Parts: sequence; structure tokens; C-alpha cells
Amino acid sequence: MNKRVFPGVTARTLPRRFGTKLALSLSTALLGAMTLAGCAHQEPFHEHVPAQSNVPSPLNDLGADAGGNSGNNGNGGASSAIDAHATDALDAMGAYLRTLHAFEVDADTATDVVLDNGQNAALLHHTVLKVKRPNRLRADITGNGNGNVRGMVYDGRRFTIYNQKKGFYARQDAPPTLDGLVHDLASNWHIEAPLADLFYWGNGKPDDQSIQAAQIIGVEKVDKRSCTHYAYRQSGADWELWIETGRRPLPCKMIITDTTQSSRPRHEVTYHWKLNPVFAPSTFAFHARAGAREIELKPADRSPYEEAE
Repeated sequence: MNKRVFPGVTARTLPRRFGTKLALSLSTALLGAMTLAGCAHQEPFHEHVPAQSNVPSPLNDLGADAGGNSGNNGNGGASSAIDAHATDALDAMGAYLRTLHAFEVDADTATDVVLDNGQNAALLHHTVLKVKRPNRLRADITGNGNGNVRGMVYDGRRFTIYNQKKGFYARQDAPPTLDGLVHDLASNWHIEAPLADLFYWGNGKPDDQSIQAAQIIGVEKVDKRSCTHYAYRQSGADWELWIETGRRPLPCKMIITDTTQSSRPRHEVTYHWKLNPVFAPSTFAFHARAGAREIELKPADRSPYEEAE
């Protein structure tokens, strides 16, 4: 099977009102991180999976021009009205997320890959993200049914990426804050930070021009939570967001559809939140397993989303 990495939407095409860091969220973000792009070791750090579909990436603003890889945005050229209540909801959610100093998110994700015959196939993952601002993060991801755990640990001084099954890990000095870490991962390593949307939602200058349509669908149940369902459209992507009603406007669920491809692959994530948890100091410390081998991490020479064979 030829590996294909699909061109199309980048974060530059996504609205700054949505933080310019619209989440591909967990599974693809961490899958991207686990590739250890540019790693000097010849053995692959990650397990082989088909190429990820080009749903928007939270930090993939390093390469191609905005939407410049495809002349067809899949929207048929249609223009739709923008409901200010729908865009205001993004601002309110982003402002609330920035007030959270400690949180834990369990996320179940399904991310489509496009097979050589054009068929979509969903990869399922479960990720647990633990964050303590301003400078602590741990993300552990499981999936593919093989019992492997991959992840990232950040302690305010350096980040570590690990793969238990492969027995590899890589450490690198890092900036002293989470915001600095996310920027460093993107700029120097082309690594997608896990759930980067949680650090950037609403943190930027509004740019409504990139949103072509925004509307409220209605109030629906996500699990047992009452959430308002919103739908947005922009060049190359349709996306839906469910935001919890009431005093805690937390994201409940998100679906992103890549409209640049005929099969319209999707990324879907459901969030489960724990606010103000108490983390033991060991949560954000990495301890290599017996026999694990440290490998060198070198800057990537290209974005993981460029075409590759």
C-alpha cells in the first residue's frame, strides 16, 4: 500500500476566532507526535498506519499556503449566512477554557484514513490528557487493539515522547510554559501538540472572513449532557461543534469533515471533562521502562502533511 499524505486545509485557513488552532484534537494530533518526524534512529518510532486524512490540524500552519493545495473546496461556491450567536459561542467557550488551571480530558476519537481504493476507514483511539497550567502536561493514547501506549510528558523544562511497545523515548529541552511548548513543537519539530485547541481556542484576533457559514442546529444530548449543536463551514472543511449548555461552556463533541476529498473523510472526537483535579507530582515525570532506549530527536525537514510515497 502506498502511503499518501493528503494536501488541503491547513490551520492558516481556519478562523482566528477559533484560535487559528482548530483541533484535529487527540488521535491524529498524537499520531503525528508519535511519528517523531525527523528522528535520527532508522527504526520507526510509530506503528505503520495508512496516511491520515487531511482534516484540519491544530498546528499545521508551517507549510503550504492556506488552502493552496486544492482548487476545490467542496462547498460548491455557495455562500451562507453567518449567525453571530454561533461565532460568539466560540468566543465564550475559548474564554472559559482559558480560565481552567487544571483539568483532565478523556477523549474517544475516530479518525478516517483514505484507503487506496478511495474508501474511508476509521481508526479508533482513546486519549487521556492531564494539564496543570502554566507548565505541566501528560497525554497517553491507546488504540489499534494492540495494548500499546504512546504519549507525551512535559514537566516545564523538557518534553518526552514515548512508545512503550517499541521501547523508544526521546527527550528535548522545552520552553517554560505550555503556550511556548505548543509553539516550539510546531516550529522546530513539526509535532502536533495533543489537544492544542484547548490552549488556543479564542486566543487571537478575530477573523470572520474565513468562516463562510455558521448556524445553530439546536440543543441535543451528548451522553447525558445537554449541549448546543453548531455547524460551521469554511474553505476545505465543514465542522460541527457541540458546546455544553449552562455556566460551563465546555466542548462536548466535535466533527470535522475534509471537503477537499470526494470521500469526505472525518475526524470525530467526544470529550469527557474533569475540572480542578489534584495531580500527584509524579504525573508529570517520565520514568523509562526497563530496557527502553533513548533515541535522538532531530528537527523535521518538512511537515508531516506534505505528500509522501
